Amino acid sequence: MITNYNLVDFGDAPKQQPQLVAWCPPFPNWNPWTACNIDEGPEATQPLSHISANLADERLRRLDSDPQLRSLMDERAQLPVNPYRVSILETVRRNKVTIIRGETGCGKTTQIPQFILDSYLESGIGAECSILVTQPRRISAISLAERIAYERGETVGTSVGYCVRFETVYPRPYGSILFCTVGTMARKMEGGLRGVSHVIVDEIHERDVNTDFMLILLREMVRANRNLRLVLMSATIDITMFSEYFGDCTVLDIEGRTHPVEYYFLEDCIKMVNFVPPPVDEKKRKRRQELESVTDNAEENCNLKCDPVYGEAVVRSMGEITEKEVPFELVGALLDKIIGMNIPGAVLIFLPGWNIISLLRKYLQSHSRYGSPNYVILPLHSQIPREDQRLVFRSTPSGVRKIVLATNIAESSITINDVVFVIDFCLSRTKLFTARNNLTSYSTSWSSKTNLEQRRGRAGRVRPGFAFHLCSRARFDRLEQHATPEILRTPLHELALLIKLLRLGSVRDFLMKALQPPPLDAVIEAEHTLKEMKALDKNDELTPLGFILARLPIEPRLGKMLIFACVFNLGGAAAVLTSTASLGCDPFLLPPDHRRLTNQQRSFAAGYSSDHLAGLNVFQEWTTERTRRGDESADLFCDQHGFNSSALRVIDDAANQLRAILINLGFPEESLSDAPVNFNLKHNIDCDILSTLLVSGLYPNICFHSDKRKLLTTEGTLALIHKSSVNCMKDIKFNYPFFVFDEKIRTQAVSCKGLTMVHPIQLMLFGCRSAIWRSDDSSDIGIVVIDDWIPFRMNFMTAARIFAFRPALEALLVRTCLRPEAVADLREEDQRVINVLRQLCSPEALKQNVGFDEANNFDSPPRKRFATSSNYPLLSGRSHRNKGCENLYSEKQGFGRYTNCPNRSTDSEQVHDIQCGLWQDPYPQFSNQRYDQVPVNRFSGNYMGGRSFGPNGAGNNFNGSSWNSYGAPNFGGYPYQQQQFTNDRFMQPNQRPSTRPHWGVRY
Repeated sequence: MITNYNLVDFGDAPKQQPQLVAWCPPFPNWNPWTACNIDEGPEATQPLSHISANLADERLRRLDSDPQLRSLMDERAQLPVNPYRVSILETVRRNKVTIIRGETGCGKTTQIPQFILDSYLESGIGAECSILVTQPRRISAISLAERIAYERGETVGTSVGYCVRFETVYPRPYGSILFCTVGTMARKMEGGLRGVSHVIVDEIHERDVNTDFMLILLREMVRANRNLRLVLMSATIDITMFSEYFGDCTVLDIEGRTHPVEYYFLEDCIKMVNFVPPPVDEKKRKRRQELESVTDNAEENCNLKCDPVYGEAVVRSMGEITEKEVPFELVGALLDKIIGMNIPGAVLIFLPGWNIISLLRKYLQSHSRYGSPNYVILPLHSQIPREDQRLVFRSTPSGVRKIVLATNIAESSITINDVVFVIDFCLSRTKLFTARNNLTSYSTSWSSKTNLEQRRGRAGRVRPGFAFHLCSRARFDRLEQHATPEILRTPLHELALLIKLLRLGSVRDFLMKALQPPPLDAVIEAEHTLKEMKALDKNDELTPLGFILARLPIEPRLGKMLIFACVFNLGGAAAVLTSTASLGCDPFLLPPDHRRLTNQQRSFAAGYSSDHLAGLNVFQEWTTERTRRGDESADLFCDQHGFNSSALRVIDDAANQLRAILINLGFPEESLSDAPVNFNLKHNIDCDILSTLLVSGLYPNICFHSDKRKLLTTEGTLALIHKSSVNCMKDIKFNYPFFVFDEKIRTQAVSCKGLTMVHPIQLMLFGCRSAIWRSDDSSDIGIVVIDDWIPFRMNFMTAARIFAFRPALEALLVRTCLRPEAVADLREEDQRVINVLRQLCSPEALKQNVGFDEANNFDSPPRKRFATSSNYPLLSGRSHRNKGCENLYSEKQGFGRYTNCPNRSTDSEQVHDIQCGLWQDPYPQFSNQRYDQVPVNRFSGNYMGGRSFGPNGAGNNFNGSSWNSYGAPNFGGYPYQQQQFTNDRFMQPNQRPSTRPHWGVRY
């Protein structure tokens, strides 16, 4: 197959010394926001003194001629922060770091940047002031920029602008304020902070991973640059911890002007409205039992701890409500109570995620009262378009009450002025990471006390307010004071790449400087994973692949998948898939009164058991409708078919951004074409390729379908197919039991979301770190066990050849990263690798080449990962038509049998190539050698020893039988250093490799 016997490698870059991010004060002919020289206009040649004089003259002229501007300034002077103006300016001038704790509503976020800018303009040195303000979310960055521009009588883009993902409006180069998200600022750091005089980090209490990263970076920068000024702001902050972190810096406290807020807990709400929970019908009771079978019920139900002082009826009602499910009927009853109070004002309801926002919105819209024109129900979520987000800030006509359904996006930074009532579910959607198995999941968990205080404060902005917390007093007492910082519970792969991109030194050393350093095992796992992916070399420096991944705003594995897709000219489709997976956007909307997708919605899967391909098909249909007939027609199309138009717009923006980044990095435009994948064909090889690449992008998120909705995950625990999946149907029978998935979500139960069915060859190529072959007799038909938990029956030499093909794929990726433009004109051997992979992706390869007969052989993994001496007990499953539940070692025919494999047509010549033409030995000089002697590559350490592809090497003793050493040719070629194999370099029986193999695969 491969005529060149060498291996392509990136090589090792020299070890680099840690560097600081570049900084200097504003200087002539430099735009700090674009990080480039000014090419035209008077500012390209004028000194700072001339620019400052022009800015001062312009300000005075506008004050003299614009009465509305003077009126706005008088309005600003009424804010509680205004009396602190002089002390704030003096403190910032004298100190490199200043912490400002200002109560909610005091005006710190909008006014303090203007105080600083106006003081420079008044002093005639306006060109020496460029202020960068970070916000945790894009909606707050945009809305604050628009608010400040309004207060200054300007449009956005004059003295104030914003820079967020997908959208940027830069202000003028000198004497200006730029709002951006923390993540955007982190990525801008590659160009340095030259020309920025002040950095303001707002809402530092939120402690997302990017904020903690920026705090490390900024602390090092202010230590090295005495003229750089750093201001940290929050309403709820642990002053002692932050002050000590920045060397006992100065702290200013600003009092607010909020009205008192009456707040109530769940038992108070039940007593207030005399609420009686609706009876639980038989269907719902069975559903709860099903959830309990896959849920850890160790946490105590605090609703049972209701104080008897509330009365017997309240205690009984509290006992009938589980903490995992608050009935919407209670929300309706509270809204009835609010309406009966005859107090004007909007209602803000805090919910943990988009799904429950959608469900509550549908419930209220179908309500006899709240579905009327007298009420407007508005969602507020990061995924909805900015035009829809703006609606929540608008006042409603007289007689119309506004009800806003929001996540914690409305908890801080943004202000909805007319909110008087807050209903808080007291929950948040939290990202969790387990370093042991490199798995990420999402959990709906209790918010912290600080979060509840922030939400409560939203109700007292314009008049005395009311807050209804839907958790018991006993639960509130058990809440953490502050939320766990994200850096302690999130994967660090992307952050590690950014650290290396900015040349900040060792990932481990840098992260140990954090306010609260992450667990060491999470740091080690991040470094180890990136080395396995070949994003880092042996010196912990970025490889060419690492440089590309560091610039892509997606998880590294998804980025690697996207690069592979470009080789197949499927980069446009893969950009949509990776954007959908990374953003967590669901292109489908669950229909009213349905807990699952409709048959019409499932039909977009086009016969593939894949949420990803169904989403791609939806996106393509929506794009076609939008291109032909415009946005309004596309929105109507979504309404008719149950598509989420808001999510599709976000996916479109993200995919376009990924395409632009890769094209700028040198990838040909044709490799990232947005040409649609044809889902009308009975069989489209492009779909098979995309599902194969999804394995590489989503690994290790692999699960095994057990029965009905039940899945078995890599941890040996049960989960459910998420209700929004096209695969969530009663008595469904899948061709293969293997799935990859986007994320695990823990709400009432653990469920896997974003599922795509894959077959064993796809897992062997991209979805395993280790593989072991075992047999209980002398035949070549045995069991391949990947990652110590997924077994299936296969011929030994076939399995060896599939695994030996992986280095060839790796070599193709290396060559692509070294010269992305070469994708447009691939070498002959690269094209042959692509052709083989195309054929292996097809299900026909599984039946015709791998050796499975029409009754394919699969076994259900055990509930716990295999030990090396396990006998692999079989678990039957009706959904797979399994037969024979005997022990594998007692009878060869003991695997579950699949009788419903797809009968999709495949070019017979391609199958013949796989069987005969392309599987020829690529090392003809070894043709007279036995396969118990296999060439070893000293660069990669790839080997296939014995009847084991696993970490124990060759010749292992399993169940008392010692096997001879067998192997397979290494299909790797393309040397980075020109080294030929020689006849004296073989893997001998019982010989161990000297280095870990690439791809994280222990052969």
